[in-house]
Amino acid sequence: MTTFISILCCVFLTLPGFTWSQQPQIDRSHEQWLQERYVEATSIKEGMTRDDLLKKFRIDGGLQSLLPTRYVLKQSNLIKVDVEFEAPNEGKGRVVPEDLRFEMKDTNGEYRFVSNDKLKIKRISKPYVEPYALD
Repeated sequence: MTTFISILCCVFLTLPGFTWSQQPQIDRSHEQWLQERYVEATSIKEGMTRDDLLKKFRIDGGLQSLLPTRYVLKQSNLIKVDVEFEAPNEGKGRVVPEDLRFEMKDTNGEYRFVSNDKLKIKRISKPYVEPYALD
């Protein structure tokens, strides 16, 4: 009986060692993936165009202005940036990206459609993580 108890104690003492040695490997691969996503997100800089932005980001959902300012990384739905654009000065009307034209019904000259390569990034926030909202 004492032999059984001593074997059982040895098993319980060695089990945490096996799980402990596997944990850092999992963390390293996750850490590396996250670091790659962060580098990808920070590769977009001020002065680049909306065209450059849309190669790595997509428009985030929810209510936004006609010139969207919140974008989410394509590789991770949790990493987001806030962007302010500098629109070209020529013409009158509110600026709307050319790719969103199909969503507009009757414009009556109120809006000015600008191609993505003409919309320069004036300001871009650091990438941030926004957790899912549980309703």
